[in-house]
Amino acid sequence: MLDPVLCEIVKNALLMVAQEAGIRAARSAGSTFVSQSAEVACALFDATGRVIAQTEFGQMHISALRSMLVAVMEDHPPETLRDGDVVITNDPFRGGIHPTDVGAFRPIFHEGPGSHIKGPVFYCGVMMIVSDLGGMSAGGLPANATECFHEGLMIPPSKLYDAGELDTGLARMIRANSRTPGKLGADIDALAAGGNVAAVRMAELVAKYGYAHLMSIIEELLDYSERLVRLGIEQIPDGVYHGAYTVEDDGVEMDKSHEVVATVTIDGSDFRVDFTGTGVQARGPINSSHSQSLSCVLFVLRCFLDPDIPMNEGLYRPIHAHFPPGSLVNVAYPAACNLRLATGQAIIDALFRAFAQIYPNKTMAGSATVHTVNAHGKQMGSDRIYSMLDIIMGACGGRPGSDGVDGIPFIFFASGGYDRNVEAYEWQNPVRYHRYQLLPDSAGPGEFRGGSGTIKEIEFLTEAQLTIRATDRCRIKPQGVAGGQVGRGGDWILNRGRPDEVVLPAKKTNHRIKPGDILTYTVPGGGGFGDPLARAPGRVARDVRSGLVTVGEADRAYGVVIDPATGAVDKAATQARRSK
Repeated sequence: MLDPVLCEIVKNALLMVAQEAGIRAARSAGSTFVSQSAEVACALFDATGRVIAQTEFGQMHISALRSMLVAVMEDHPPETLRDGDVVITNDPFRGGIHPTDVGAFRPIFHEGPGSHIKGPVFYCGVMMIVSDLGGMSAGGLPANATECFHEGLMIPPSKLYDAGELDTGLARMIRANSRTPGKLGADIDALAAGGNVAAVRMAELVAKYGYAHLMSIIEELLDYSERLVRLGIEQIPDGVYHGAYTVEDDGVEMDKSHEVVATVTIDGSDFRVDFTGTGVQARGPINSSHSQSLSCVLFVLRCFLDPDIPMNEGLYRPIHAHFPPGSLVNVAYPAACNLRLATGQAIIDALFRAFAQIYPNKTMAGSATVHTVNAHGKQMGSDRIYSMLDIIMGACGGRPGSDGVDGIPFIFFASGGYDRNVEAYEWQNPVRYHRYQLLPDSAGPGEFRGGSGTIKEIEFLTEAQLTIRATDRCRIKPQGVAGGQVGRGGDWILNRGRPDEVVLPAKKTNHRIKPGDILTYTVPGGGGFGDPLARAPGRVARDVRSGLVTVGEADRAYGVVIDPATGAVDKAATQARRSK
C-alpha cells in the first residue's frame, strides 16, 4: 500500500505545478483582462489524456482542456510529437468553448528508467481568453452573431512551436487576423510559457520520485478521488429529480426565450443527468458547447460533495451526462456560442432547482449573470488600434441562513478572480472610470436577501465602437425562492441624465460612440430567499446603514421603518407596518 502522506505531498506538488504554470501564463499575457485577473486555466494530463491535476481557478475552462486534448491527440498522434512542441486550438466543436478562448498543449517527455511510452508521458494544457482574434466586433464577442465565423479565427489543432521553433507563418497569420496583434502575440506566447514551466517542474518530480513510482501515486490519487465522489453521491437519496431555467433571449430573436431542462438521477454511487427537453440551439450566440456544459454540471455536483476532493480524472468517472446534440447545451457546427454563459448559468440554476427537491436547506435563489463591455477604436494621438474587454459580474442569490454575497462574481466561476484593477484599464486604453460600486436596492428582498449588484461608469476619450452584452436576466430577473423576491435586472444607459441620453438594449453590437460619451451600466442582483417580512429588522437596518438598501425600500419590501436621521429601527412603527 502506498504511503498516504507521500500521496498527499505529491497531490499538492502536482497542483502547484498547474498553479505555477497558470500564474506564469497570466503574468505574461498581453491582454489587460487576463493579466489583471489571473483567470487562466491550466491542467496536467498523463500520456492517455487523463486529468491528473488542475488549477483551482479557471473552472469554466477545465472540461474544455480535457476535451480539446482529445482533438489534439487525434490530429497530432503522440508518436509524432517532439520535445518543445506546442499545439494550439480553439475549435468549440472539437472540445473548445468559443474562438476567443484559446488552448495550448505542451507535451512533456521522459526517456529514463520506468518509461516505455513512445511519445509524451505528460501533457500540460493552458487556456485563456485572448485579446482579439477578429470577428464582427472587438474580442470576437458580437452579441448578434449567428455563426462561428462572426466570432473570430477558428484554429484547428496546429503546431505553433515545432521542437521549440516558432512556426512564424502560423504566428503571422494569427496576428494578421487581430485588431491588436501585439497583445494577441503576447497572449499566445504566454500560453506557451505556462506549458514550459510545467515541463520543467514535471521533470523535477520525475527525477525526485522516478517515473514508475510517480505514476503509481497518480493512479492512487485518481482512484482516491473516485472513491470520495462515489461516497458523496451515495449520501444523496436515490431518485429522479427535475429542474429547469429560462434564458430570456439569444441576442438575435429578442422576444423569444429558451428553456434549459435537466433530469437528475441518483443511482447508488452514480450521478446521471439528462438534458433532454432542452430547447434546440438558438440563432444567436447563447449556445453552449459540450465541454462548457460539462463544466457547469461538475461545478454543481461539487457543491454537494466534499470540497477537498482532488480535481482529477477520478472526479469524472461516476458522472454520466447526456447533452442532446444540436441543443442549447451541445451546440452543432457552425452555430455561434460566445454568449454561452447565459445557457451555462441556466444549467447551473436548473440543477440547483433539481437538488432543492433533495436538500431544501441547501437551495439557492437565482443568481445574476455577467455583463461584458467590448470597445475598440484608435488610441489618443495614434493610428494604433486598441481593443478592451471589461467584465463585471452579478451576485449570487440568497441561501438558507445566508444572504447572497455582495458584488462577488456569479456562481459559475466560483472565485473572485475577475475583479480587476480599473487603473490598469485607464493606463492601457483611452477610457476613464467614474464609478464602480455596489448598487442600492438591487438585491432581491428575502429573509435572506440576494447579493447586491453593481454599477459602473466608463467615459470613452476617443471615437470607438462599443459592443455590450448583458448575458441574461435583465427582462427575466434573477428569481427568488421560498417567498423571496426577484433581484433588480441590469441595464445600459449612454450619457445618463444628459440631453443625448440613450437607453441601449441588453445586447448591442458595434454601437458608435464619440469622445466624452459615458456608459453607465448596472448588473443584476441575486434573488431573495424566504419571506422578506421574516427578515430581522436589525439586519435591514444594517443594510440601510451600509448603503445597500434605502429607507424607502426597507419600508416597501421588508415592512421595516427606519429613522433616516439615526438609522435606527422604529420598533412600534415596524410592528404596525408588518401587521398590515
